[in-house]
Amino acid sequence: METIGVVREKVTTAANWYGRQVSARPLATLTITGVIAAACLFLLGVATSLATGEQPVPWWRYFRDGVIQVLVWVGVALFVRSRIRKDT
Repeated sequence: METIGVVREKVTTAANWYGRQVSARPLATLTITGVIAAACLFLLGVATSLATGEQPVPWWRYFRDGVIQVLVWVGVALFVRSRIRKDT
């Protein structure tokens, strides 16, 4: 049970740190998060294609999906930044 408490404390600390970063620099933080998420999505798609033997691997589709995901994250970041500025 101590392990659960330690993990809970670390997750809470990380979430608080991330929240402070989003509040301080929403555009940069959320865009970087989007790029990381898009890269993970791209690699997951390629790994799945290779594992299932899909030929040819649709690189363009995974790249396009990653770019769309980054654009969505940038849109969310712009929205969050505008909401933060309204509140201050």
